[in-house]
Amino acid sequence: MDFSRMHSPISCFGNYRMFFVLAIAFLNAYSLFSQTNFVLDYVPKYTKTTDTLYLTGSFNNWNPKDSNYRFTKRSDGTYELKNKLFDASWISFKITRGSWPTVEVESDGTPLTVRKFSFNGTTEETIVLQVAGWSDKLNLREKQKKVSIILTEVPRNTPPNSSFYICGNFNGWVPGDERYKMKQLVSGIFQAEIPVFSESLEYKFTRGNWLTVEGKSYGRPRPNRILGEKEIALNKPIKNTIDYWEDQSYGIFNPYTLILILTALQGFFLIFIINSNSNNNKSANQALSVLIFIISTTLIARVVIYDRVIYTEYPKLSLLTDLVFFLYGPVFLIYIERLLQRSSRSFLTYWPHFVPFILQVVIYVGISLNPTHTFIEQNLFQSLESPPYATYEIIVLLALVFNIFYWFNIKKKIKQYFENIELNYSTDQNIKYLNVIMMVLGICLFFWTIIVLTDIYSTYSEVPINYTTNLLIDIVWVVFSIVVYLLGYFAIKQPEIFRMAVIEEEPKLEVDRAKTNTEDLKEQKNALHELMTQEQIYLNPELSLPELAAKMNTSVHSLSKTINAGYSKNFRDFVNHYRVKDFIERAQDEKYMNQTYLAIALAVGFNSKSSFNRSFKKVTNKSPREYFSDIQKS
Repeated sequence: MDFSRMHSPISCFGNYRMFFVLAIAFLNAYSLFSQTNFVLDYVPKYTKTTDTLYLTGSFNNWNPKDSNYRFTKRSDGTYELKNKLFDASWISFKITRGSWPTVEVESDGTPLTVRKFSFNGTTEETIVLQVAGWSDKLNLREKQKKVSIILTEVPRNTPPNSSFYICGNFNGWVPGDERYKMKQLVSGIFQAEIPVFSESLEYKFTRGNWLTVEGKSYGRPRPNRILGEKEIALNKPIKNTIDYWEDQSYGIFNPYTLILILTALQGFFLIFIINSNSNNNKSANQALSVLIFIISTTLIARVVIYDRVIYTEYPKLSLLTDLVFFLYGPVFLIYIERLLQRSSRSFLTYWPHFVPFILQVVIYVGISLNPTHTFIEQNLFQSLESPPYATYEIIVLLALVFNIFYWFNIKKKIKQYFENIELNYSTDQNIKYLNVIMMVLGICLFFWTIIVLTDIYSTYSEVPINYTTNLLIDIVWVVFSIVVYLLGYFAIKQPEIFRMAVIEEEPKLEVDRAKTNTEDLKEQKNALHELMTQEQIYLNPELSLPELAAKMNTSVHSLSKTINAGYSKNFRDFVNHYRVKDFIERAQDEKYMNQTYLAIALAVGFNSKSSFNRSFKKVTNKSPREYFSDIQKS
């Protein structure tokens, strides 16, 4: 079955790639349609005066004899090509004399890697070039040892009547070089003879240009094919199969990117939801909104650079995905402090936490100033000897340590809050989702650590493990996106978590009873007991220490001191004592005989079965069934 012909929802999304391209192109319009002049101020002396020179490259599908790009010879012996417009931010090109056998080469006859030029956005630019030699004149290609490359299988979705080419370090990586167009031996079997100019042979298959290069599933690029000295020395045909074409895969919209896109959209929708209703937790929700916005924007940037067309034109967008490295931890910390404490500090007061992010931005601005084609090459041919890549590796390593530090710091704050939650709330709070999110982030950090270790191993062992690294990176992004899904899930299932009132950080409850005025304490206890029994305020399952203090017209600290000194209990145990007492009375009342224990427990203020059972046993030293069983026996 040819799945490429199915009109699935995924394939329908492909029509929208143009919107991404147009949107980005609009923002970067200054770099498009650059008017450029080319000047050849030197060509080999053996170049005939009758020879016609042409410019060929990515802009004309590597046509070696395009009359639109023909040089004009000037009276001083130089050549000129004037007023050419290119609708791209950079181009790759070579000079020919009208065919691929006459393409320019190095002065010793070895292949010249394709020339590249990035436009700077000015109205007019002039590129001055020199040609060192011509392939047919030096004729080195015919003298080199050759390797026979055989193509035995291509993807089923390969367009009919396609031509197949090989490009690599033997021809300067020209994707549509007619000299290396594969010849069909029999049906489905193709062959080409490739010269070897270096110790190893690196190559890839294309259908004539880089947009149609072979790739991996979901349109991902595949590493170069490499033949070492031993394989070349065997002097045997090398058989190859092609699994995917980049342009015939899902492209920018595939199952992986759809997850990221849907997550980002849900994130933007969630920002609207948590800020559309009035709530008591506005400060924390503002920090949460910033956090979700950072994640969603980063995921969109990740998707946009996933497409070869977009990445080729705007590769520097890939830097945006890294800005989350030093942003996520500090913003998440601000959210946690605003959620679990009565923190009113603005983002500006946290500025020391954002110093690493500011430094990263400065470094990335410097890297982005490199020409576009140089930036791409540094990403394609990564090595620790390359200053930008070495800098990037250091940033990734520091970011990992940075986020591990914040993970443990935030984990500690959450743990402390749960340890002291009984001091402030009468029932369990719906913030256990934080533990789930911390677990997800912990998984991300685990895979991130594996990626760094794998990358280090690959660098020093010279073992190519790009596939493993890319797979782990994809896993990290998918797991990272789960954070937004979790927030969306809890926003629907437990919307009260975004309306939960913040509370003052509870002071230490170790009270010196000797310093407590006995008469004042007795008076406060009587007032508190009257409030609990007559108004039955404990029936409110969301009752908190600040709320009870407001009812008593006293401070949180004073009330907690009264409860601790007068009853030797914390706030939750104090309130639940009244709830358990009321439960026992109702459970023995005939009016409630038809209700379950859980229904009665919820009626007296408990918010869950587990909370009720735990509190009941704490008060009576027995489970509800044991307690009432003993009463019946007596």
